[in-house]
Amino acid sequence: MTKKRVKKLLILAFAMLITYVFLSWFLIRTTTPSETHIKKFFKEPKNSMDVALIGSSEMYADYCAPLAYGKYGYTGYNLCFEGAPGQLYPAMIETYLSRQSPQLFVIEINGYLYKDDVCNREANYRRLLDNIPMSPLKIHLIETYAPEGEKLSYYIPLIKHHSNWKGMVYQCYRALRLTASDLYGPSKLKSFGTRTTTSSQSHKIKKRKPATMSNVGREALNDTIELLKENGIENVLFIRTPHKNKLAKETSEEIGEIVTEAGYDYLDCSKLEKTEIGIDNKTDYYNREHLNVFGCEKFTDFLGGYITEHYDIKTEHDKEVDEQWTECADFAKKLFVKLKERTLADEDDFYYEGDFEFYNKIDVD
Repeated sequence: MTKKRVKKLLILAFAMLITYVFLSWFLIRTTTPSETHIKKFFKEPKNSMDVALIGSSEMYADYCAPLAYGKYGYTGYNLCFEGAPGQLYPAMIETYLSRQSPQLFVIEINGYLYKDDVCNREANYRRLLDNIPMSPLKIHLIETYAPEGEKLSYYIPLIKHHSNWKGMVYQCYRALRLTASDLYGPSKLKSFGTRTTTSSQSHKIKKRKPATMSNVGREALNDTIELLKENGIENVLFIRTPHKNKLAKETSEEIGEIVTEAGYDYLDCSKLEKTEIGIDNKTDYYNREHLNVFGCEKFTDFLGGYITEHYDIKTEHDKEVDEQWTECADFAKKLFVKLKERTLADEDDFYYEGDFEFYNKIDVD
């Protein structure tokens, strides 16, 4: 084989590799919030987080980290995505520990309350694993947590996502959004999403029976605790954020017993929402499961105060980190004024991280 032919083959192989890499990135589709919330985590400076927050959509709807920083001085990122099942909490904790050394983990328990069919949905795994950049961490998470028989498709995502070329308009929109997000740098809101309406709209969602924990959830909770112990994590607060659909009393007690026997803390905030937190059921929810900006502001203030009162969080940071977080806190404060106005007007629109950063969906100035 001549050198000229070898050169042509190498060029062809390189072109095919570049095409594969591009298509793998371009055709992947999970959900907008999960893509933003997880990818943005890797933009944060290493070892800059004082508090790690893990959970599903309740955590990023009910709590705004920059508001907490503005009042209490500690940093934290909501590594959360919608529908995150409890059996993926250990993977999310490992992801956090791959870049950060938080002094406290706060874990919202809703992921342990999903029914078995929800826990096993492939989409939930895709929202996490498909949005983590290729790295030793991703390989470890795929080998440890991806369903058996499906691992190859997490290494070669075109196996799963190749048919998305049919929605070319949306894929181009997604590519533009993610490119802009990469260029923008660290998140201003540290993973946040909301809906501009009040609980006057929540009647559209059927009331459910009190939430309980299945065997899958119980196993996931124990697996989470085991991982925390293996990594020598001492300060952990398991919480139940305010919900209109309440947690069954026996389930709350069971979770409390499992957590406290392991040496960790448990706080069921639904018992405090009307008294210590000040949640108004008529104005502070956007549906039965999530607080709107009014409720989020109240709960963020409550949780921030609880954390600083019960845990010795050291808040000394590099100058660059404090400057970034001060800017984020100022932005969040101004943004919440605008979001409150739209919520009172019952605009009833969803907002997520990207809407505030590079689409100028709300002008805060």
